[in-house]
Amino acid sequence: MSLRLLAQRHPASAAFLLAAAQFVLTVAILKIGIQFVPRESFGAVKLTAFASTVIFPLLAVQVLGLWPQTGFGLRAVRPAPVFVAALSVGAIFLAFGINPAARPSFAGEALLQFANAFGEELLFRGAIFALLLSLPKWKAFVLNGLLFGAMHLIHGFMEGNWHAALVQAAVTAVAGTMFTAVRDRSGSLWLAILLHMFVNLSMIFSNLAAQSGQPLVFAVERLANVIEVVLVCYVLVTERRRSATSTLATA
Repeated sequence: MSLRLLAQRHPASAAFLLAAAQFVLTVAILKIGIQFVPRESFGAVKLTAFASTVIFPLLAVQVLGLWPQTGFGLRAVRPAPVFVAALSVGAIFLAFGINPAARPSFAGEALLQFANAFGEELLFRGAIFALLLSLPKWKAFVLNGLLFGAMHLIHGFMEGNWHAALVQAAVTAVAGTMFTAVRDRSGSLWLAILLHMFVNLSMIFSNLAAQSGQPLVFAVERLANVIEVVLVCYVLVTERRRSATSTLATA
């Protein structure tokens, strides 16, 4: 039986295996680098690990024949209202002011965040979401978000700070569920990539970034989570209404 057929018959298992494979590959590259590469050359190891988060999803989509379901086509780029509303997650961080000196180069950071968002979105909202389309919509959203959050446990393995890693996993799981909802409603992977990139840059260059750990930062981050949950619920509720209307129309 081919890998494509297996993935179609067991979408949840296939989604888990794809996420786990990327996780293990990234950790293995970093761990091997720590053991065998001189400290002054470790930047190249990080770059290799980062490159794997782009190359592996591309290979996965190709091997499983998922290109038509990824929403990768430019014709699908139609800014749905939920995409516009989701931009508010980044906007609330920018509302506290922008710190242009947060990184040495905005252009360089923007390119880095685009590559980061491209790889993660292609894997989770591209390949994995395409596999989960056969599941009920809410299950596909939640599972996609949980897998995305679990990927960030890598910081626990690499840095040993499991409390911070678990918190980050929970926060990114909520954000990942919202990215999935936007990807589903808009039909475009590119919009999910742009949203992901915008949210990351907003958090990095917000004046709040310098106040990490302060009560205000915690409050703003939780407000962002609330917005994300509300948008996911909105998409799920309106999707159910759409389905009911479509059923009545064809009855």
